[in-house]
Amino acid sequence: MGSGTAGTATGSTGATSGEIFRPDFHIGFDRPEAWGLKYFASSSLLSGLQPEPPSLESQRIGSVTVGFELGWLPTLDAGQQRIGFDGTSPEDLNKAPIFARPVVRIALPRNFTALVAAPPPFELFGVTSRLLAMGLEHPIVERQDWEFRWRGYGQVGSVKGAFTCPQSVLAFAPGSANNPTACVGQSADVATLRYAGMEFQFSHRLRMAPRIVPHVSVGGNFIDGVFQVHAPVQSGLDETRMWTHGGTFSTTGGVTYLVTSRAAFTVDAFYSPLRVKRQAGTPDTNDGLFNVRALLSYTFR
Repeated sequence: MGSGTAGTATGSTGATSGEIFRPDFHIGFDRPEAWGLKYFASSSLLSGLQPEPPSLESQRIGSVTVGFELGWLPTLDAGQQRIGFDGTSPEDLNKAPIFARPVVRIALPRNFTALVAAPPPFELFGVTSRLLAMGLEHPIVERQDWEFRWRGYGQVGSVKGAFTCPQSVLAFAPGSANNPTACVGQSADVATLRYAGMEFQFSHRLRMAPRIVPHVSVGGNFIDGVFQVHAPVQSGLDETRMWTHGGTFSTTGGVTYLVTSRAAFTVDAFYSPLRVKRQAGTPDTNDGLFNVRALLSYTFR
């Protein structure tokens, strides 16, 4: 995230008034801009939040579970938002305090389950999401009181918003301390948040409290992120494109409460360590994502 007009990776020397410039370059997975992409891709991972699965004897092919997922997005401090120009320019990243989406699970033959999840495709909190996540899961070992499952998942799509040139900076002179990117209009930047991942889940029903099902999961993810700037700046129209990819690790732990035989409420704590080099010449540090997610689900049999 952030503009590339300073030529940090492209050799660009800027643009004359009214010029459109389109540098396109790869950035390392530990760069601040890449950290922003993997941070928000991680916030949308289709991981954890497993409601109590039906047993092999009771699962019916074609049964549908409809759920609504709600995740907390922590507020980033000023240092965390300074990810443009290799960590020297602030971006407007604290737009949405939550991430919400419906989730549908469909029982398939041979005890597979398909998952589909997507946030509403309209503007909310100044961001328009067009994301589609899909998954497939299957039990590896299933016993009366516990289960060990596998899940594979992936996501395509993007989110659009004014990240590099938000409305709040336009009252200040271009190039000033409060408008360092020299914005002259609101941007329409697009962050592509693609990923593919796999995780293993373990759940255990408590005999003393059979409605309560604790669970944990661990997973590995490949994140492929792109940030496309579309920002009117003093020197012209900045359409810098930056892309990155790499691997991350994630884990969840939580509990499902079985409200009825068909309805369940699940709460998970999620964590993914994310390496970042905030400034050139400094060592990598971990600035991971920790948040809490909840899922309310109902199964139609």
